[in-house]
Amino acid sequence: MALPTPISINGIPSDYSATENPYIPNTNAIIPNYQFEEEEIEEDFLVYRLDMTGIMNPYTHEWLDLYGTGLAEQNVWLSLDGNPKGLLVKNHSEDGTISRKFDLVFLVDNSGSMNEESDALTRDIISWANNLTNSGIDIQFGCVGYSEYGYVNGGIDFSNQTGLNTFLNYGSGTSRTQHFGGINAETLEYYAERYGDVDGECGMMALRFANDYFSFRNGANRIYVNFTDEPNQPDHVSGWSVEYLNPANGNWTPQQGTVHTVFSGSPNFTNQTGYAEKPWLMSEYTGGTVLYASSNFSGVSLNTLPVTGAMQHSYSIYFVVPETMKDGQYHSLKVTVLSQDQSVRAERNFSIRFE
Repeated sequence: MALPTPISINGIPSDYSATENPYIPNTNAIIPNYQFEEEEIEEDFLVYRLDMTGIMNPYTHEWLDLYGTGLAEQNVWLSLDGNPKGLLVKNHSEDGTISRKFDLVFLVDNSGSMNEESDALTRDIISWANNLTNSGIDIQFGCVGYSEYGYVNGGIDFSNQTGLNTFLNYGSGTSRTQHFGGINAETLEYYAERYGDVDGECGMMALRFANDYFSFRNGANRIYVNFTDEPNQPDHVSGWSVEYLNPANGNWTPQQGTVHTVFSGSPNFTNQTGYAEKPWLMSEYTGGTVLYASSNFSGVSLNTLPVTGAMQHSYSIYFVVPETMKDGQYHSLKVTVLSQDQSVRAERNFSIRFE
């Protein structure tokens, strides 16, 4: 069991100044993906940091700034093994000294029905990648293309924006993402040929392929953007279903990433689990956002995609634990977010080891 930290270290409030997580009867927002890092050792104590992408107010669509222990505006609480922790919060949008590290993967439906969108979509991806790189965010890009015949048929492991541009300018239309590029193209193609296939477009297969075979950096927040105009079609394979991401099933951790959706088809269809699933459920289950676009992608700019704000309004939460908690055991961590007007209500439980 975690014992309270009695002193303030590096501006992080003492646990004795912390209050319990407020009770939330129901939630309306999802705490998204996180990365958990040891910052430093101060005598007999450890300073830890949780890096998270932003939380959007579901009503105003504004991004929440978080405030920690001892502030009149406090709207985030953390408990460890049931004990309240003193928190210091740094919002990245306000503190330019904090390094923001992101690994961003584009999941692209390259079926025939996407041919109309592909050229315009590629131009926007390239422009967006350049703008993100120039904004000061530490970011690298990957891409997975998935076929209407139910398999992964293209991709590039992480690269800078120049490598992504080269990959996407391979051809025109959907052929842009129907090949493998980068220094390990042959390796990715080898694994893709053996990864499996289903009967229809399956963004979940593309997501899990990237999770299994891409070279994510330690400490980087993982962001996925899925572009499609069709339902997710897992052919009744549970591992390719959007329900695999449902937090209730415990398959996907916040550290594995948040999925954002750009959907350019008709959203008016009945969700049929295992057969024809709403792809934006991938976002709802992981704390991502959804953008609905026209069939020719007109009037849409990825520069205004909500995930841009999620990265730019990310934050770090600092807290202190005794060094004795490096015991190899799992500990229960609960994060609660409650805005002062109670319009944003989110809570998430994690299991962590200090090692």
